[in-house]
Amino acid sequence: MENINQFADFIWAIKELIRDEYAEKDYEEVILPFTLLRRLDCVLEANQEAVDKAFEKHSKLPPDTRDKLLKNASKQQFYNTSGFTLSKLVKSPSDIGENFDAYLKGFSTNIKDILYNFSGGEEKGLSPIYETLLRKELLYIVTLEFTKIDLHTNVVDNHTMGTVFEILIRKAKETTNEKAGQYYTPREVVQLMVNLVFAGEEKKLNEKGAGIMIYDPCCGTGGMLTEAKEHLVNTINKDLDVFLFGQEINEQTYAIAKSDVLMKGEAADNIKHGNTITKDKLIGKQFNYMLTNPPFGDDWKNMREYVEEEAELGASGRFQAGLPDVSDGSLLFLQHMIDKMNPKGSKIGIVFNGSPLFNGDAGGGWSNIRGWILEEDLLDTIVALPKDLFFGTPISTYIWVLNNNKPEERKNRVQLINGVHNNFTEKLRRSIGKKQYKISDQGIADLTQMYIKFDDATIPVRQDDEKNKDTEVVKIFDYEDFKYRKVIVERPLRLAFEANEVSIKRLKEHRKFIELATSKKKKPEDARKDIEKGISKQKEFISALANLKDDGRIMDDHLFFTKLNRGLSSKLNKGQIKLFRDTIGEKDEEANEVFDNPLEENDQTGPVNTWEVKPLYDTDLRDSENIPWKQDVDDYFATEVLPFAPDAWMDREKDKIGYEIPFTKYFYEYKPLRDLDKIMSDINALEEETEDLLEEIKED
Repeated sequence: MENINQFADFIWAIKELIRDEYAEKDYEEVILPFTLLRRLDCVLEANQEAVDKAFEKHSKLPPDTRDKLLKNASKQQFYNTSGFTLSKLVKSPSDIGENFDAYLKGFSTNIKDILYNFSGGEEKGLSPIYETLLRKELLYIVTLEFTKIDLHTNVVDNHTMGTVFEILIRKAKETTNEKAGQYYTPREVVQLMVNLVFAGEEKKLNEKGAGIMIYDPCCGTGGMLTEAKEHLVNTINKDLDVFLFGQEINEQTYAIAKSDVLMKGEAADNIKHGNTITKDKLIGKQFNYMLTNPPFGDDWKNMREYVEEEAELGASGRFQAGLPDVSDGSLLFLQHMIDKMNPKGSKIGIVFNGSPLFNGDAGGGWSNIRGWILEEDLLDTIVALPKDLFFGTPISTYIWVLNNNKPEERKNRVQLINGVHNNFTEKLRRSIGKKQYKISDQGIADLTQMYIKFDDATIPVRQDDEKNKDTEVVKIFDYEDFKYRKVIVERPLRLAFEANEVSIKRLKEHRKFIELATSKKKKPEDARKDIEKGISKQKEFISALANLKDDGRIMDDHLFFTKLNRGLSSKLNKGQIKLFRDTIGEKDEEANEVFDNPLEENDQTGPVNTWEVKPLYDTDLRDSENIPWKQDVDDYFATEVLPFAPDAWMDREKDKIGYEIPFTKYFYEYKPLRDLDKIMSDINALEEETEDLLEEIKED
């Protein structure tokens, strides 16, 4: 990795030639297309003479026929008929502008289509790639510098070249503070995910005449697709027909992915450009295997209308399970991939952060999507990855593996592998961005074997004190272990009443009390009568309360309203009852329960949760319990709630079903705090060291 990074650094350093004339954000407009052009030159070089001869010989043939003959001559899916390469262009410095134009136009149509992604589109032509450099008198020196870089395939293989491009893109995005990490997935993470997705598939992949389709909906520069095919051909079946498909939203990364596929002799038209969520360019296609690393935590506000419209289609669309929070669209990509699973059997590998594991409440979009995946028995395995693996973020990441054709022993079960430990990593000699570690080759092998074995596992893990401790790293769960009921727990409203100057003043200032002496009637006489009637009612309320001033604090809602009612000419309506409770009453945990009708005495006995008529609930005391699906709700309530809230009851009409995968909880291990004496010893040592330093400073 370090050598590849140094190689990319060497290429990126060419920016020093243009830094006085270009803004930092524009470096990539030179570095990326010129790196691609140099790579194309090196790939074509061996057969360029044959192409030149074939072009001269077949120049009068129909374009389609000539195109096929030129591809045969180049032994590639592309060619250049200009007679120029970057190396030849620098031999005529005075003509470099004119010749560069001819050089770019000499590429086959498929390459020009790729280069348009660096020029701003076909309507602008190819000249934007070089014309600014020409105008600033930098074209010759930049071209010359790129000719010094050897990008022949025997020096830089396709795998390494893909990595170099990804590092260059990361460096370009870092200069503009963009999310550089989303453009690059560390190769060892890709390798592990590929291993997991293809593990157990060997028999199917070795069938005579076998052929498979692999898809990445966020393919970037195509690294995952490349790694997947190389793994299959090199380790499973060299004769396997593998067809690669992908879609990428970023123009430049799409161009690099398409050129990479083209240089490998693949069908480049299978790589599409565009937003996968709003414009699927591979509608109707189903794939045997899918891998991706969607953007972490990117919102989908700008796609909201489109996504919500498709979600309304239900099973006819891709988002039938629900929609995640608008702040993170990662589960949209997963649903998109599930929609493309082959009913006869497909596996998916996808990299997530922690959000899809537990975000969202029961009944919400996140939870419903998890539930759909679990109930459909699609989730196979989740592997927690070590921190500090990615270039752009230090956050925790996970590989999810989904399978719609699980072997019998895996059906309705989910495997969790905790790969965060140092057993699986090695530290880089120097950090690359935020990346400080990589998963070691042995770590990849061990994690893959744990997946294949499909059994609980414990291994010795080195601790901070350098001692090993047996630690659980693999656990197998029933899918229902991630399912729960969210049950609303209510507690009674308890009010105490005291008629005094403060509470009566509060009543007088209440909007509903004031409105008693108002009218909405249009006729003055009718309005006057309403107002007079209201004023009379206000006086009656104040008078009735005045009669209760000597009663002190009344701890019972029924008793208060019974006494209040004696001073009134008519029974209170529900709105007036609420008015007195809001102004004269105040919450008191020592008071009796409040019921809907305060004039009916409560003669129920025993625990509140057994009462047929429940009190009014106190919204401030409302709570909820997430009760594991396999646990009896009443037993849980009796042991986990009632001992702490004896007056509580459950409102089962509000039950919701939820799903979450609290990964860290399942593998949590208590670490005792350091001994206090050792902490004080360290503090004293630091104080002594500080004093010594102060003495040295004074002496100086």
